[in-house]
Amino acid sequence: MSDSQLQEKLSSLGLTRYEAAVYLALLERQDFTPTQVATRAQIPRQRIYDVLASLCDRGLCVERHSGRQRLFQAIDPIQALPTLLQVKQRQYEAELSRQQQETEAMVAALGPLYAAGHQTQDPLAYIEVLSEPNRICDRAAQMAVSAQNSICVFFSYPSVLSYEEGLKLVQEPLARGISYRTIYETHSWQDPSTRDFILQCREWGQQVRFVPELPFKMQLFDQQGTLLSLQDPLAGTPSFTALVINHIGLAKMLQISFETLWGQGNPANP
Repeated sequence: MSDSQLQEKLSSLGLTRYEAAVYLALLERQDFTPTQVATRAQIPRQRIYDVLASLCDRGLCVERHSGRQRLFQAIDPIQALPTLLQVKQRQYEAELSRQQQETEAMVAALGPLYAAGHQTQDPLAYIEVLSEPNRICDRAAQMAVSAQNSICVFFSYPSVLSYEEGLKLVQEPLARGISYRTIYETHSWQDPSTRDFILQCREWGQQVRFVPELPFKMQLFDQQGTLLSLQDPLAGTPSFTALVINHIGLAKMLQISFETLWGQGNPANP
């Protein structure tokens, strides 16, 4: 390992660049005078006494005297380096303790702000607005999987779901024995793809009826949660905004609307 790499390793234990250079120089022989070690370590002579004093304080070297001459000798790394690590560990623990105290103080200060901010409920928290087709499909699938008793649907074209996505959406709850009723618009039977879709769903157990016209697209889950797909009346191409609404009162009203149209619908193929 080169001197520069050794200095870098010592610096990672907490030594300055000058301290690392002087300690490495001191290791090379029994002892040095300050001038000798400054020359060997290539550091300014005016800094050498400060650096040597710091190394003595850190337990990396000792000073002795030969007559009037001051000599410095390195401490064996086996003893010196673990001492550096212990000092670094104490510093780390002290810093961690300080940060923990600051964190506890911040929690005490910010907790009441959070509590106050969450006491006020968003008046529209029960409404979720979706505009991306993929998000609408994913949300519809989530609600269908979560259904426990019944699903009621107003189905009209155009649809944001592909043929395969639509079948998958219907098949899973029917396989679990969920009551699944869908009202289709009469003209949808004229489309071969839609006709195949309806026949397949009915074969799986979906109850089907037909009416001349539906007011909007709707999926009603367990008479509680509703997914409404509203087509933009001004857009030149089909564009939908879906609303996921968890409101018992609205769900009850939509259930009444569904039952009214269901009673008026034709169970036979158009």
